[in-house]
Amino acid sequence: MAYKRDIADMRESPALDVMLLLKRRGAVLTYSDPYVSGLRVDGMDLESVPEESAAAADCAVIVTDHSAFDYQALVRRACLVVDTRNALKGFNSNKIVRL
Repeated sequence: MAYKRDIADMRESPALDVMLLLKRRGAVLTYSDPYVSGLRVDGMDLESVPEESAAAADCAVIVTDHSAFDYQALVRRACLVVDTRNALKGFNSNKIVRL
């Protein structure tokens, strides 16, 4: 949710736009961010969930590439990962969609 890697600033974060677009298409949303513990967006109050929660999601989207995340474990756990930050450079998996 943070604007950029390893900070808590959410101003102008593209993650907010991505979240709103997904919500408008009917997605059930959660997020994991070690720097943003909670947020309010478009009438929703959300709290950050542990990154292990990706195992229960249909899709995980990497919008901010925090160094605290275990990306190898994320690829193992998630059904599908959309990587918008090239955080998975060097990883090979048919579960990864790179934008």
